[in-house]
Amino acid sequence: MRRILVVGAMFGAALAVAAWKHLPASVASEPRAPVPLAEPPAAPDAPPVPEAPRALEAPPHPAVRFVPVSGEAPARVAPADGDSRRAVIYLHGFCSDAGSVPEWAPGVQRHATLIALHGDLGCDGQPGRHRWGNDIRFIDYRIVRAIRSVGKNLGRELDVSHVTIVGYSEGAARAESLAWLYPERYRRAVLMSAPEPPVFDRVRRLDRLAVLRGGREYQRTYRMAAEHYDRAGVPSRYWELPGATHGELGPDGARVLGEVFEFVER
Repeated sequence: MRRILVVGAMFGAALAVAAWKHLPASVASEPRAPVPLAEPPAAPDAPPVPEAPRALEAPPHPAVRFVPVSGEAPARVAPADGDSRRAVIYLHGFCSDAGSVPEWAPGVQRHATLIALHGDLGCDGQPGRHRWGNDIRFIDYRIVRAIRSVGKNLGRELDVSHVTIVGYSEGAARAESLAWLYPERYRRAVLMSAPEPPVFDRVRRLDRLAVLRGGREYQRTYRMAAEHYDRAGVPSRYWELPGATHGELGPDGARVLGEVFEFVER
């Protein structure tokens, strides 16, 4: 009886081994899931490493500032890069101010110092707004005085004998008259959105002339004037201010005026 039990046990073990050998490999070789181990205690957070202080980047161009002018209110001034002695004078439009100057001043500063005067007459009920009188001789006197005052303040002598005159709307009409009456002083002119196209006899002695109009303003005769004057011997070019109506420079004003002064001041 004991032998029978032993033989039966041995036979059962042999069957179990045979069955295991015939199981699929994926079952036979699948490892048991490891028993999870307790996670080690988290290390205390390291103190944050402070960032190295960043060097302050200098602005690409000097900021527009107010500079005292002898005998009148301070003028907006954008000093030239480097030691240029050239001066660019800006005359704003009717009952306006020179508030747009910071937008396009960098295009001037690569070549000259920009000086923006205010009109010599106030506007009723509009504090801080000015317009230009008809006394061109007096406007010229104010410009010369401003150039000398600004040059003294900046510590450089600015040239009053070769001035670029820039005007917008009513200021453009006065700029054209200055170029006509004082051609020895105003050698380059930028006329933006003038009430009328420039008259040839008034601009024919200019070294450079730029004519600009807003994309939403009437342009045809202004463009034709610049083209005709260029063929007549006055180096002239026309620019459109995309998307601009009267009283605006438009979204691309700074870029366009940068191109304008590259042409006028070359």
